Amino acid sequence: MRNLITLGAEEELQIVDEHSLELATHDFERGQSDFPDRNGSSSCELHKAVVELQTPICHTPDQIVASVSDMREIIRLRAQAQGQRILSAGVHPFSNWKEQEINKDFDKHQHYIRLVDEYADIMRSLVSYGFHVHLGLPKGIPPMAIFNSLRNSLAPVLAISLSSPFYEGRDTGMQSWRHSMLDRLPRMGTPDIWQTEEAYFEHIQLLRKVGTLEAQHGMWEDLRLHHRYHTLEVRICDATPSLEHIWLITALLQCEVATLVQDYQRGRLPKPLSRACLEENKWRVRRRGLGASLIDWHSEVPVSLHEYFDQWLVRLTPAAEELDLLKGLHEKVAALFIHGASADIQRGIFKRSENYQTLVQHLIHQTEEAQFAPTPYLQ
Repeated sequence: MRNLITLGAEEELQIVDEHSLELATHDFERGQSDFPDRNGSSSCELHKAVVELQTPICHTPDQIVASVSDMREIIRLRAQAQGQRILSAGVHPFSNWKEQEINKDFDKHQHYIRLVDEYADIMRSLVSYGFHVHLGLPKGIPPMAIFNSLRNSLAPVLAISLSSPFYEGRDTGMQSWRHSMLDRLPRMGTPDIWQTEEAYFEHIQLLRKVGTLEAQHGMWEDLRLHHRYHTLEVRICDATPSLEHIWLITALLQCEVATLVQDYQRGRLPKPLSRACLEENKWRVRRRGLGASLIDWHSEVPVSLHEYFDQWLVRLTPAAEELDLLKGLHEKVAALFIHGASADIQRGIFKRSENYQTLVQHLIHQTEEAQFAPTPYLQ
């Protein structure tokens, strides 16, 4: 089984002015020309205050973190050359979306222009930042069988990444305000259960035929079967400054998919939960974060998120041992519940300082100076 589940990741970074610390217009083409990509790639997005980095195909969470770290440094240098800084979080704590420039060059950005034409202010106001993980399956494994059961793990994965409690200068009361923004769009949120890969892509083709989707584009849900790469793409996570949390998200997903593959081969895949049940647990995480209780829909009782992770690690132990990830998983889950997710840390910073600039400076430091200590592998 070792490393049969390939990995890839995308992180959307915020570009802010080095003085005002507000979101800033970044010249992506100039930056890419002056500081070429290294150990990954990058692209612009709809808003000019966003740069997305992409890792190459990787085999371990350590490789994902190394690529993210290398590409963050490249993008930091680009930003610095333009009087800007970078940070990673689900939304900016105080910038106003109405002041953000978008890419309007029709020859280069037709897709973005069409999105704004279709979704109007919903799309213009969607200045949000995510972290996506791609998981490649072994040959011969039907992707929708794994897809349907992987849906069950989306809410606890989101809990690790939570990083958007403040928006436009106020505490939203949420741990992830980003999802309150995303959910205004169609084809978002928890995906349905699909019987086959063919049925999934037939639906996408139908949406293209009737003009709902552009050619070569797919749906935007929290998990999708990618329309070009045929990877399972987990899209639920907020962008997070912590490389430790990025490692943990990636490692848990790799072990979960490896376990589901083995479950499939043994004829004992977990029953996929309904969209309604999964949305209930997602809401609990969005609102309460690591303090949430998830509903165990089999016993019909709430389970603390801490207890859920304890049980999850027991289930993942065989795969984690074979992938040399078990020690790191235990250490990083323990650290997560001691120190909190980024949303918890942000609220602590703001409670002490009552200053949004101080909070953004903290996020810049956490992103630009992020450190990661690989856990020695078990032998």
